[in-house]
Amino acid sequence: MHFAALASHRRLGPLLALAIITRAAAAPGVESRPPGSKTAGFFYPPELTARARENIARYRWAADTRRRLIAAARPWMAMSDDRLWDLMFGNTIKRSWMVWSSGYCPACRKGVPMYNWQIDALNRPWKVRCPHCREYFPKNDFAKFYRSGLDEHGIFDPKRADRSLLFNTEHPRADDPLRTFGVDDGEGFSDGRHTWRFIGAYLIYGQWKQAVVGGIRALADAYVVTGDPAYAHKAGVLLDRVADLYPTFDFLQQGVIYDRPSHAAGYVSVWHDACEETRELVLAYDKVFDALRNDRKLVAFLARKAEQFKLGAPKSTFADIQRNIEDRILRDPLAQRPKITSNYPRTEVTAAVIESVLGNPASRERSNAILDAMLTRATAVDGVTGEKGLAGYTSYTIQGVAVLLEQYARLDPAFLRNLLKRHPKVYDMYRFHIDTWCAQSYYPLSGDCGSFATPVPHYMGVTLSKQLDVNPSMFSFLWRLYEATGDAAFVQILFDANGRTVDGLPYDLFASAPEAMVHRVVQAIGGLGPLDIRTEAVRTETVAFSLPQEVR
Repeated sequence: MHFAALASHRRLGPLLALAIITRAAAAPGVESRPPGSKTAGFFYPPELTARARENIARYRWAADTRRRLIAAARPWMAMSDDRLWDLMFGNTIKRSWMVWSSGYCPACRKGVPMYNWQIDALNRPWKVRCPHCREYFPKNDFAKFYRSGLDEHGIFDPKRADRSLLFNTEHPRADDPLRTFGVDDGEGFSDGRHTWRFIGAYLIYGQWKQAVVGGIRALADAYVVTGDPAYAHKAGVLLDRVADLYPTFDFLQQGVIYDRPSHAAGYVSVWHDACEETRELVLAYDKVFDALRNDRKLVAFLARKAEQFKLGAPKSTFADIQRNIEDRILRDPLAQRPKITSNYPRTEVTAAVIESVLGNPASRERSNAILDAMLTRATAVDGVTGEKGLAGYTSYTIQGVAVLLEQYARLDPAFLRNLLKRHPKVYDMYRFHIDTWCAQSYYPLSGDCGSFATPVPHYMGVTLSKQLDVNPSMFSFLWRLYEATGDAAFVQILFDANGRTVDGLPYDLFASAPEAMVHRVVQAIGGLGPLDIRTEAVRTETVAFSLPQEVR
């Protein structure tokens, strides 16, 4: 059946139609894959990545993006597979959301509250640094202590660890009064009155967010822009090792937040960050899936690791690896919703992404249902949820929805138009922060907005970033809204956010014919009268268009 016919089929709906676009056949050796498992990437199909690579070959801005993403992945590409596998850790060390929530540095005594400790997991692993005196903590060689405690499964066991290693390496003598200063065995350093959880916080912000999740994201992105399976292979090593351990994490039982046991669930991180990290891991898996299913070296490596560390489940085929990742990174969060329950509708966004990436008929039906229910609730009050905080939580809701909608829309040009027929309030959702934006300078800051009576010089309906990567472009999303609704205010917003020029538009690596879009923006802006969101007028004689060289 032709895709256009599928997209308009009333029973299937646009998301289901998208998901059954024909993909390449499964690779040899996947015949025993788990029933109902995915057979191809969903959000990054070959036709979409081919478009990105065409732009890379044609435009300097796209080629520059490719170089930047390759550079970002370089630290992990330099690591051996064994070292990558070792980056992931178990749940046996208590994780802390802060070193000390309202504390100070034990060396210089200057305040270092909340999230101000500096962490660089790749260059200074197992250390945090005071931003004032620049002292590193803990003072012991925790990496050596950690390695001494690894059990037969590659997991740190504090009972096995060599406690003779717990001394300040700058003051190693037994009679030195500073021998135990700044020493952390994983449970923090205490001076008898206060506790600094150096390692507990490092595990989250360093080893997990930077080394593990950051590495998976960088490697997967580099694969998207290059097509080089070496990047996917490295990402696969990390993803499978995360999958081994992910369900065993529970921040409610294992975490500390505001210096006391956690009152909320999560995985490695507490609930709100666990929700976002889970979505990132799922998308990374989707990006590299088509390369992983052909990677026999990956299967061989992971099979050897499974045997070496007595992991229990075999990994002799890609089907085993697929089952491990999908069951433990994708399906486990769906079954353990409290661990990813976040501000509405972040959990729903993550669940919709997971169901879409799983890619089987039942999950496609569920993703449709999640999207419909989410949009009904998210647009209930004048196009938004009714939650207070126009420049805060109200906007966070619709910013996240916009990214999800653009992820689907760039697969199907008719998606947004069809969605607006089913959910016309989606138009109100993105018009709301135009109509409530006073003189393009202020929003009513009632509720949790982080400040009071502070100017807000940016439209808050979406996050308009000029930093190109493989994520959906909100410039493209606003342009789609304009095309679907005819409301020129969306063009004015993207034009103003770009410094009232068309240079660089649409900041979208996957843009189809970007130069044509630039010309159409010029035409749309040139024909507009006074803006209805501020008192000035935009006229062609007052706008200095600067067309990129390749558009002229």
